[in-house]
Amino acid sequence: MPPQELVLCSERSALPAEWLPLEGSVALSENALFDMLAHIEPRWIRRDQAEGDPRFKQWIPYVLVQRPDNLIATYRRQGAESRLHGFLSVGVGGHVNPEDATPLSSGVALWESALRGGLRRELAEEFPSAAVGITQFIGLINEDTSEVGRVHLGAVFLHRCEEWDNAGGGELTCLEWVSPIGLDQGVAMERFETWSRFALGLLLAR
Repeated sequence: MPPQELVLCSERSALPAEWLPLEGSVALSENALFDMLAHIEPRWIRRDQAEGDPRFKQWIPYVLVQRPDNLIATYRRQGAESRLHGFLSVGVGGHVNPEDATPLSSGVALWESALRGGLRRELAEEFPSAAVGITQFIGLINEDTSEVGRVHLGAVFLHRCEEWDNAGGGELTCLEWVSPIGLDQGVAMERFETWSRFALGLLLAR
């Protein structure tokens, strides 16, 4: 990672306890999310420092891409996160950087522009054919049982795309479109990375 990369964080102690289950998801409306974030200071911290400091949570927009016929994009993990290689994923996500936010924004406007700017950038990089559509926040995912999980918090968005194809960016391989029905039980769910299992749970509970 670039040593001077800044990423969007918040102090763990400032977040509501119900947002941070030991391992799981929290269904939450967009209004409830940003009403609370209006009272929480956004922090831009060097990523190499934040990765080792569980006093902070790095915010990760985690976007599920869904076609009008309700099929969900799935792909096999590769790329920088070697611990996830071989697992299936339904999420496109990444860290949020200062350039993702609207210039000179502050407070809740900064939170909203930064999170949505980060997810738009990830979609444009990894899934450009599906970048146009309607995006809705559906909840949070947290996992405090591993070193990586303790320093990240997932903001889950559902992106209903208008157009798509089967080509993706460098992180997306073996791209397939599947029905989410039936993926919440049995061996099929065990093939997915942890955050994808939680995100699918949020989707299926809607």
